[in-house]
Amino acid sequence: MAIRVGLIGIGIMGLPMARNLAFGGARPVLHDIDETARTHAAAIEGAELVASAALVAEKSDIVLTCLSSEAAVRDVYLGTNGIAAARRHGLIACECSTISAEFAQALSTTMACHHVRLLETPLIGRRAQAAARELYILVAGDAEVLPEIEPVLALVARAWRYVGPSGTASRIKLLQNGLGYAAGVAATEILGLCRDLGVDPGVFVDIVNEAGGIGGSTYFKEHAADVVHAREAGSGRLYIAAKDMHLLMAMARASRLPLPVLAETERIFGDAVHSGLASEEYTAIWRILEKRAGRQLFGAPPDKKNGRGRKT
Repeated sequence: MAIRVGLIGIGIMGLPMARNLAFGGARPVLHDIDETARTHAAAIEGAELVASAALVAEKSDIVLTCLSSEAAVRDVYLGTNGIAAARRHGLIACECSTISAEFAQALSTTMACHHVRLLETPLIGRRAQAAARELYILVAGDAEVLPEIEPVLALVARAWRYVGPSGTASRIKLLQNGLGYAAGVAATEILGLCRDLGVDPGVFVDIVNEAGGIGGSTYFKEHAADVVHAREAGSGRLYIAAKDMHLLMAMARASRLPLPVLAETERIFGDAVHSGLASEEYTAIWRILEKRAGRQLFGAPPDKKNGRGRKT
């Protein structure tokens, strides 16, 4: 690949994307402030690790940013050693993080003043999809720039879709995430209710997945069994889910629609963060249901003879 590609943020999603870029011959230029992330990235053959976002911009034609918060995005683009500071006129930046539409629009306008063409390119998928190059990418912004980034998107994703002007992709991504998280809360409550009603939750999971009925979903298929057994599911971090729900509900409140299910989903994820579960996987919201119920609902049932069982 003749163009040079940069990637800032080489964590849960960024690291497998960096590997795919290198495998595809893009010779990626990488940066992350986290030492562990840098250590992992240093092992990618063909990649170059640099000390700042500005250096990534200087060495790249297209830069992808994959970050955990709007504060991190702001610093990477507009900080002292950020992309804007590189003064790389004509650079294309693809913002892959989950951010608010208003922030995305403002950032696009600001970066244009620095002669950087910014597109929103939020990712739909999880770590496994990123590793397998199975991501789906939403694209918003100047449609004329899309053909220039498509060869890069092809190295990290199975498909992408242009959805409209700046802000559109962020709105769709938050709506999609809210749907998934609300489904996760509902699935967790149903699985807890199974045990309370004397229904074997493992059998219930099998039936839902085998039947293909209205109760099935991607979340249920991939995570329900892990919730039943109170084990890690390979999902994203809970604090990210809480952040996304907060952004979604801020957007929703402006619409003035009554949205009780989404509002309760936001509260549950917020409670989980405030309960010290921020770094847990987002499937760990089962702990909040147990806390509210005051008894164990997931994992191995207590042994009545010796009192053994998972601590709640």
